[in-house]
Amino acid sequence: MKIINTLENMELSTSNLVESYWELDILNDIYFIPKKVDKRKSYELIRDEEFLRLLETTVSFLKKCDVVKVVEELFHEFEDDTKYQLKDEKLYLILGCHTTTIYSAVVNSEEISVLCLESLEGNMDKLKMLLAHEFTHYVRKQLLDCDIFETSIGERIITEGIASNYSREMVPSKTDSFYCIVSEDTVSWVATHTDFIRNYIKENLEDNKLMRDLFYMYADISFPVRSGYVYGYFVVKKYLEENGLHVKDILGIDWKEILKV
Repeated sequence: MKIINTLENMELSTSNLVESYWELDILNDIYFIPKKVDKRKSYELIRDEEFLRLLETTVSFLKKCDVVKVVEELFHEFEDDTKYQLKDEKLYLILGCHTTTIYSAVVNSEEISVLCLESLEGNMDKLKMLLAHEFTHYVRKQLLDCDIFETSIGERIITEGIASNYSREMVPSKTDSFYCIVSEDTVSWVATHTDFIRNYIKENLEDNKLMRDLFYMYADISFPVRSGYVYGYFVVKKYLEENGLHVKDILGIDWKEILKV
């Protein structure tokens, strides 16, 4: 596991970061381009009062801890818990424009992960939650040797359900919305419309035609966006409880076993 801290050589002050950090060339490759963030608009955003308060919180958080060491220790904790060792994964720590939390991208033919530190809002539990989530993606990709995000809607539902439930196991006693990284309203809607989602996806589980509908923030649909994350969370949680299992027991499970296809 290689962790690259893009702030390593920066002076950690709000004013300095605003003036110079978002000019780093590497951010074009790993943030602005893959996430389709308008760099010109970002100059206005990072000077917004609300964002500046968030940035101050993030700077304070980074000054209090060695973030690379904390991330390394958390991944070691997950490895010890699951008995799975990470291989050649690469994680970049950046400051984004508060548009996302953690994501995967392909840069120069290499798959990487990127964690936006401002999304933590100075919260260590949120850091652990996000890393636990991403850890299961790393392991599942190694075990299945396939594109777990785009192969099929069935695979994506179970992949995300495994991830959010591992976050629940590693950071207990939080809300379902915390683990699924969605609003409480979205969780409530999915909880009362599981039959609707089951019927909506049943003919397309083995293809990826509904990926945007269920997992994309800006999907043009008649129900809450990102509902697939919550549906996967509920389905996997139920499977674990009914079978007396933990996430570490099902990291490489065939999605069809849980969705009963």
